[in-house]
Amino acid sequence: MAQTLILSALAAAFFFIQVVECVVAVANSARLTIKNNCAYTIWPATLTGGGTPPIDDTGFELAPRASKSVTALPKWSGRVWARTHCSTDPSSGRFSCLSGDCGSGVVECRGAGGAAPSTLVEFTMQGYDGRDFYDVSCVDGFNLPVAVAPVAREGCNFTDCPVDLNAICLPELQAKAPSGAVVGCKSACLAFDTDRYCCRGEYGGGPKACPPTNYSQFFKKECPRAYSYAYDDGTSTFTCSNTDYVITFCP
Repeated sequence: MAQTLILSALAAAFFFIQVVECVVAVANSARLTIKNNCAYTIWPATLTGGGTPPIDDTGFELAPRASKSVTALPKWSGRVWARTHCSTDPSSGRFSCLSGDCGSGVVECRGAGGAAPSTLVEFTMQGYDGRDFYDVSCVDGFNLPVAVAPVAREGCNFTDCPVDLNAICLPELQAKAPSGAVVGCKSACLAFDTDRYCCRGEYGGGPKACPPTNYSQFFKKECPRAYSYAYDDGTSTFTCSNTDYVITFCP
């Protein structure tokens, strides 16, 4: 009888601890509100980094002027991007997109990343010193303008790539739809796949070994707060803490 009571007490205590941990995790989570200010429908997606708690919603449709919030639990690390020009094949039922496609065949990406070129919003929640780290990256190219803004936090900065680079993309960097329309702007690494442009091999030792190129400077000129190439940390990584974020496509 006594052993049964002890086991019951231990089970109750374990359950209570689990409930407390769950409440604390939810209380310390961040809400990411994703807004579509584009004049057309987009399909945002999320990808969680290895070893961090996932965001349940990995892909969804977002009509013009619509928004949707997802929850990033403490220590979440991952990326958000948007797919464009998406459709479902009437014969196969397969869903695909002309930019940012994750290849899952359905609206949800289910752990798959987006095909480059795609404008990426990257987060590490509660990283070093308990701070959130976030950036907008064009290292893999560009497909949509985007902005990231912390909510109601003094001293925290927004970051963005607000310009439609597809409209001014250099011919050799253009990613085109079958119709010939430009649906993305490739990075030089993606377009040419050389050590110099990809900062690898003898160029992989940091910004001194791999300084900016004319191509990365094209991205940096138009989007000075965004990552333009691999070693662009100094002007492109931002931090905040204990806040939610608004991610706006076509700001």
